[in-house]
Amino acid sequence: MSMPIPPIKTLRTFSVVAQTLSFSKAAALLNLTQSAISKQIAQLEELMGCSLFERNGGKVELTEAGRRYLPSVVEALENLQHATSSVMQSSETKSRVELSVPPSMASMWLIPRLSSFRRAHPNIDLVVRASVTADGQNRYQSDIAIHCLPLSTHEEDAELLIRERLLLVGSPELVSDVEDIDALLLLNAISHITRPQIWNQFWHEHGVSPDSPQYGVGFEHFYMALEAVRHHEGMALIPEFLVQEYIKKEVVVNPVSLAYDSHYGYFLFSHGYKRRLGPVKQVIDWLRREVIRGIHLPK
Repeated sequence: MSMPIPPIKTLRTFSVVAQTLSFSKAAALLNLTQSAISKQIAQLEELMGCSLFERNGGKVELTEAGRRYLPSVVEALENLQHATSSVMQSSETKSRVELSVPPSMASMWLIPRLSSFRRAHPNIDLVVRASVTADGQNRYQSDIAIHCLPLSTHEEDAELLIRERLLLVGSPELVSDVEDIDALLLLNAISHITRPQIWNQFWHEHGVSPDSPQYGVGFEHFYMALEAVRHHEGMALIPEFLVQEYIKKEVVVNPVSLAYDSHYGYFLFSHGYKRRLGPVKQVIDWLRREVIRGIHLPK
């Protein structure tokens, strides 16, 4: 008589709890409640006939049985994922990959590149969602997520795609007579309401202490600030990799070539096991290439 095999979702839950040694972290990563995690582990332990974890207050540790079981579970899950990916890649059906990016990156950077992505990867259906918050749980709801975070971010699955360099931009009509930074102080500075400190940091970086800076309407997203700039509402600080095509086409200009390294960056998040899936890996590789290609475009 064959031995019963635990459900795949239960084995995945065991693997995540065992690697994080935290029921709460596993719940966030798997987008489940902590009680659901506990229930799955209890059912697995009942099926196995032994304890896999020791729980001492808030501390979780693997038992000897759990330590022996973990490598086999991880290997089995990876083999199953690789086999599934291989069959999917060799079939005629399209693979669906969900990508979550900040709204401004979607509007200003990703959408103009989608036609080239489809030509390069005709068998991948890319679904794009807007990522507004960057808390731990939301980072893993999509196959791939990109978030703008401080460069001090150190997380196991975080990959820095690009450092944020902010360019000061204005409409050609508004800044046509600007010859130095002092002349900029007479113009409205469009605020970024989720990062209100960036103008003070920018002025400080360039050794300027405006007595009474003029701030125009505040906006939540860079793409909104860009539209305000195009309508001559003032000048804005916008990431270089988002705005460089608009500068190249002379939709906006970067007067006096002013810029500021913000100590933020755009980080890519994807579960380790998802990164090894063929379609997800192809999208990640494409994102890396496009970001690097943009950095090296002629100014």
